[in-house]
Amino acid sequence: MGIKTKLRIAFAVALLACTVQVSAGELEWKMLTDQANLHVQRGSLQQAELFAREAIAEAERSFGKKHRTYDQSIATLGLVLRFAQRYPESEREFRRALALREKALGPRDPAVAILVNNLADVVQAQKKYAEAEKLHRRVLAVFEKSYGDDPKTAASLNNLGATLHAQGRNAEAEPVLRRALAMKEKTLGPTSPSVAHTLNNLAQVLEALGRKPEADKLAVRAATIHRNSSPAPKN
Repeated sequence: MGIKTKLRIAFAVALLACTVQVSAGELEWKMLTDQANLHVQRGSLQQAELFAREAIAEAERSFGKKHRTYDQSIATLGLVLRFAQRYPESEREFRRALALREKALGPRDPAVAILVNNLADVVQAQKKYAEAEKLHRRVLAVFEKSYGDDPKTAASLNNLGATLHAQGRNAEAEPVLRRALAMKEKTLGPTSPSVAHTLNNLAQVLEALGRKPEADKLAVRAATIHRNSSPAPKN
């Protein structure tokens, strides 16, 4: 999967629970936010940052700091900074947005868990694995209660398994990733690219546990899924 595709998927998932209804007074803010999203998809992160910062300012001017558009705009900036690999800055913005959203919605709301997930990603990128694990477990608890067996819950399990693997806790990571794999196969189908992602993670864990033949079979299956899901070359 290319970097731009990863950015598009991550951005779409992160904003899934954050969408608000647009009224006439929100048109300027929405235009700025849409432009930030568009430039992220294009990989134009400097432009995306400018639009994201303008969206924050517009949300504050038009609606105030307690309005949902304000914390959503801060979260958008956090994502832009994360994609730019400016992790400490991204972490700061996610924590700021999270504090606002928790105050408005409570700590167990799925929209809050989306921000916790994004924060965990940035924390893990800085190799603060113990903290990332705690955050991923918090997200998983919310998603399991809110969604049950669902692609979002499966993605959370996958993230937790990857964090355990990063800490060298492969025996713990294996059952978590197997559960993620079964849930993705059930909810997305066995040939989903998301399934392939978890297959690769599980293969790494099995290889680290000294079970290379089993790991190789999973890696081959993942490669087959990616190959079959790639668009055919144009003549």
